[in-house]
Amino acid sequence: MTHVLEVGKPYISGRREWPEGVEYNFRAGEHELCFFFRSPPRIEVEALLRGEAEFALVVDGPVIFLMYRFGEAINWSDAPYSWHLVPQDQRTLPDPEGPVTRALLQIILVDAASGLILALRVVTFSPTFTRALHAAIRAQAENTWGGRAAYHAAFADLYRCYPTSADLLRCAGARTCGGK
Repeated sequence: MTHVLEVGKPYISGRREWPEGVEYNFRAGEHELCFFFRSPPRIEVEALLRGEAEFALVVDGPVIFLMYRFGEAINWSDAPYSWHLVPQDQRTLPDPEGPVTRALLQIILVDAASGLILALRVVTFSPTFTRALHAAIRAQAENTWGGRAAYHAAFADLYRCYPTSADLLRCAGARTCGGK
């Protein structure tokens, strides 16, 4: 990312409101999991800041799902991702020849009503999970893009087949606990 993230400052300068939800992105060479909530309960804030972080990877057609769980307060859920939806000037691909490392994941909690950052945390993925996620992103980028409608139809179909996060979790090709 080209901007500095700081608790109490805007996530994006000049933008005050966000729709509630969770987004995973890999852009400008960085992994980011951003939670946009209005008045989140303190227990969820604490879980994001200090709870055990677990992640899983589900790849289905044109959709990559980063699944996550934080402590006992934030149960398994998922955030769909497509490299093709990342703004062109922020698209980068993970280096296939790079050393086997632990990718960093920035976790950001944003107040959806004000746009201000409420909490920040950084964890790492295991080397095995990092390789799997990076390979999925590279493969997705190499595939033909069918457009937003096809992308949304693909993850809607998957949600019909796997209506709960617990169901989707059974499809995970890789799992890891977030390092510190």
